Amino acid sequence: MKIFIVLLLAFVKPVNAGIYKWTDSEGNVHFGDQPVNNESATELNIRTNNRTGITNSSGNNKEREYLLKKIEEDKLADAEARKKQAALMKENQKICNNFKIQYQKQIQSTHTYTMSADGERTYLSEKERVARKKKLQQGISKYCH
Repeated sequence: MKIFIVLLLAFVKPVNAGIYKWTDSEGNVHFGDQPVNNESATELNIRTNNRTGITNSSGNNKEREYLLKKIEEDKLADAEARKKQAALMKENQKICNNFKIQYQKQIQSTHTYTMSADGERTYLSEKERVARKKKLQQGISKYCH
């Protein structure tokens, strides 16, 4: 029986479970003991009191408050980043639509012109029309995803 216990203890590995934080494709922050995606996960370093062995999970209120504050700050930062991204996408959509409208006008008209400050039309040459069409296509490629 003693040999069995010694062999069992020899093959048992010490458990060192870490806590991981990762963000999914929708921007939601997750925490867990096993990351879903190792590339986007970061292991959190939870400090312990070496003299007492007390960790956040065993009742250290200061550590718990710190982690809760950090989690809340991360959530707010992620929400702000998503809000900025949505505003940028909305602005890019407006620019995209403008480029598409101008491009449609360009290909449908036989003569393209610009207006001077005094209201006179200046017609574009064929070379200028081709250059404008190319510029509009570049704008569509840049802003229309």
